[in-house]
Amino acid sequence: MSSSYTPVRAAHVPGATYRLQFHAGFRLRDARAVVPYLHALGVTHLYASPILKARPGSTHGYDVIDHSALNPEVGTEDDLAALGADLRERGMGLLLDAVPNHMCVGTGNSWWADLLEHGQASRFAGHFDIAWNDSPRPQMHGRLLLPVLGDQYGAVLESGQFVPAFENGGFAVRVHDNQLPLDPRTYDRILAPAAILVREKFGPEHPSVIELASVLHAVKNLPPRTETDAARVAEMRVEVIAICRRLTELAERFPEAADAISAALVTIAGKAGDPASFAALDELLEAQAYRPCFWRVASDEINYRRFFDVNDLAALSTEHAEVFDAVHATWFRWVRAGIADGLRIDHPDGLFDPKEYLDRLQSACGGEKPLYVVVEKILGDGETLPPDWACAGTTGYEFIHAVNGLFVDRSGEGPLTAFYQQFTGLDDPWPEVVYRGKRQVSQSSLASELNALAHQLDRIARRDRRSRDFTLNGIRKALREVVACFPVYRSYVTDTVTDTDKAVIGKATRWAYRRNPLLGKTVFDFIRDTVLLKDSPSGPASSEYRALQRSFAGKFQQVTSPVAAKGVEDTAFYVYNRLTSLNEVGGEPGKFGWKPDAVHAFLAARITMPGGLSPLSTHDTKRGEDVRARISVLSEIPEEWAERVTHWSGLNHAHRTEVDGTLAPGANEEYLLYQTLVGAWPFLGEGVKGGAGEGVKKIEGAEVFISPSPAHPFTPSDFTPRIREYMRKALAEAKVHTSWINPNPEYEAAIATFIDRVLDADVSGAFLRDLGAFAERVAGFGRINSLAQTLIRCAAPGVPDTYQGTESWDFSLVDPDNRRPVDYDSRAEWLRDIDARSATSDGRNRLARELAASLSDPRTKLFVTALALRARREWPDVFARGKYVPLAAIGDQTDRVFAFLRTDGSRAAAVIVPRLPARHSAWGDTALPLPEEFTAARWENVFTGAAVEPSGGSLPVGAVLGAFPVALLRTV
Repeated sequence: MSSSYTPVRAAHVPGATYRLQFHAGFRLRDARAVVPYLHALGVTHLYASPILKARPGSTHGYDVIDHSALNPEVGTEDDLAALGADLRERGMGLLLDAVPNHMCVGTGNSWWADLLEHGQASRFAGHFDIAWNDSPRPQMHGRLLLPVLGDQYGAVLESGQFVPAFENGGFAVRVHDNQLPLDPRTYDRILAPAAILVREKFGPEHPSVIELASVLHAVKNLPPRTETDAARVAEMRVEVIAICRRLTELAERFPEAADAISAALVTIAGKAGDPASFAALDELLEAQAYRPCFWRVASDEINYRRFFDVNDLAALSTEHAEVFDAVHATWFRWVRAGIADGLRIDHPDGLFDPKEYLDRLQSACGGEKPLYVVVEKILGDGETLPPDWACAGTTGYEFIHAVNGLFVDRSGEGPLTAFYQQFTGLDDPWPEVVYRGKRQVSQSSLASELNALAHQLDRIARRDRRSRDFTLNGIRKALREVVACFPVYRSYVTDTVTDTDKAVIGKATRWAYRRNPLLGKTVFDFIRDTVLLKDSPSGPASSEYRALQRSFAGKFQQVTSPVAAKGVEDTAFYVYNRLTSLNEVGGEPGKFGWKPDAVHAFLAARITMPGGLSPLSTHDTKRGEDVRARISVLSEIPEEWAERVTHWSGLNHAHRTEVDGTLAPGANEEYLLYQTLVGAWPFLGEGVKGGAGEGVKKIEGAEVFISPSPAHPFTPSDFTPRIREYMRKALAEAKVHTSWINPNPEYEAAIATFIDRVLDADVSGAFLRDLGAFAERVAGFGRINSLAQTLIRCAAPGVPDTYQGTESWDFSLVDPDNRRPVDYDSRAEWLRDIDARSATSDGRNRLARELAASLSDPRTKLFVTALALRARREWPDVFARGKYVPLAAIGDQTDRVFAFLRTDGSRAAAVIVPRLPARHSAWGDTALPLPEEFTAARWENVFTGAAVEPSGGSLPVGAVLGAFPVALLRTV
């Protein structure tokens, strides 16, 4: 594998991407119909969700079962080629989402089926990351734990749910939806009883008896699963194929043999109600390369690495050359054919060595230019992408974090925090919530990964006299603490150790020791020194010891990442609900907003990696960008928010239900619900053009809401189920009163009932009237926030990335809510209307003023998105490669405006947006002094078509933002 990759020329960077989610309900042909609209919008590259063959019915594509084939549910190779041709015809490209870290191990995965059949003798045994001999149970050595059962193994067995079968010349056992192949070495347990039946009935000279005896002889002479000699393994595979062919022919030629085999299978299957009858099947299953077990066993004993804690997503050993080649062959074929122009790499932190992986990725493509690659790397607050990674940047969660923080009022932190603590009774600081969340998942759903890590470190400890007295239990406890205290997702120790690696690992071990001094400092020092590849105090490390350290460091780094993801994103984010617009992937909820200067510094730094994506929403965000924009407004009005929540809680108290001695919902959950309702609340006109349409909800004659999202139209009756499903997921992720592993149906039902009652106009009219009035006020400010962040995304350094449907108002919550169908026909119609109205400067000015007067119009955000993306496409030297120049305001409202220039020589574009709109007052003399070279320039407002003249070398903010809430100016 190549150790480094040095590009001669820069990769071709997209101008703007648009993410589409492919599945059976939205196929490649559907995407072709959308291409003209995307081109008109200003998009340069379609950004596709995973399209390799996935689990049947997958709605996201990350559960790949075959890396060699296109998913038939989304279309054919011809469809993909036609989509590529449509894009190229318009000068556009295609970015593919590549999933190299794991694959789904359900039915249909031929690699996994072969592994189950042959165990360590499988040619795919090295494709998956399996600890074959780490189990404390000797009988599990050389076997795979298979957590596929819905109940205890014995209960499933004795209820007759395991059904042995003969198919396609081989034997398998069906259980639930799983087809588990049987090891050919164990076929004798079925064939021997069948041979006896045939012999007793037809005599020893019967041809079927002779053939069965011959097959049995071949079975008994197969080499064991532990065979490692390549030649013997190859011979075994040929012999197995021959055995299966002979069994198929036997069943076809001799019906009596087929009948005997069927009878043997019936006997082995056992009889419900007769526990003793299942002994033979139990012994047969115990002889396999796998042990089927209750799914709950996985958290403690699973011995294959997973994607996070998902049992049916097994991690791949992509660091091995043959695995890398097999996993990437189809993607590379599409790149070389000119169909695809770049790759988005899913979860690189799950790879053993991300740098080496990216080097190999570029070398394997071997084009004149490097391949455009972005990585889904979640950067911690202040963390930067390793500079030696061969990629154009990240998928942009750090961009969301920074831009979202710009619209949070830092002065509201004190009162909002005080009320949150008073209302919920929770006062733990964010770092403590993070620590508890990570520790919790490392003790529960990811305990098996930690156990495997502890065993690996224990083997190293026993090799040195200075560490051999550390017990396995002590090592496990110390590792759990270090992982829970790890300050970022992972470090990147390989053969070398960087100063950044030393800093984060040192910080984690110091914090862990401070929290657990009774474990002793030496065990934490041992962990630190092992990960950092240091010599033992006993002396220089041998080459063998160093190799063990490198292996441990790689595995350790593959554990800290999923613990962070599950402990923070999928636990702490649902527990710490102070201001949930901050609870976003890559975010830092303990950091209450960003200072404008810090945002400027962040955006300016992106000039060095202009190929990184700049999204506001993704398929993984916890809530849509327009929902976040509304919730951030609460930071500006903390006292008013506190009054409303207190009032609503009083109105709704009677709807709470006592469950196990506590009222449901709990205060923290109720607080989350109210933020969610304000963020996603639908309004009259938000998604329609004026007038009361079908589905208007009336409460005592007042129109309260109708279809809220032009991206995802639904009637008001659909809103309550969406909120119910969101809260169910939020409760399970928080793991306080219920969880995915240990559900509490009674508590979940109480929450669903509470939601039904508070959203029922006949039951909670007073609450809905008050909520509607408050949410409408917040939504007005939220729309301004949304337009402002949209313009920043389109004009800032980086590649603006639009998630499907979010170019217009969209109030989606976490997945799967954000995967609802998008109404592209309406969007295309709106865009044609915008273009027709904007054909002249006067017409564009009138349209801008009309939209400004009715920001809920579905065209408003689309208007900003389209005009800004088109301007970017027309001026790539300014927006894609130009300088970033912050503009500092002077005058009355300096903290309420955010502005910058993008420049290239004499050409410049100015972005001017308001912030903290709830604190609005007249702009007065607020102005933006221009750099000297642009003080005399003439400017045109892209949105209004109006000419803008600087006054005294400055742009007057009041004049610039007088007709429309945000402004994009460019020199003329």
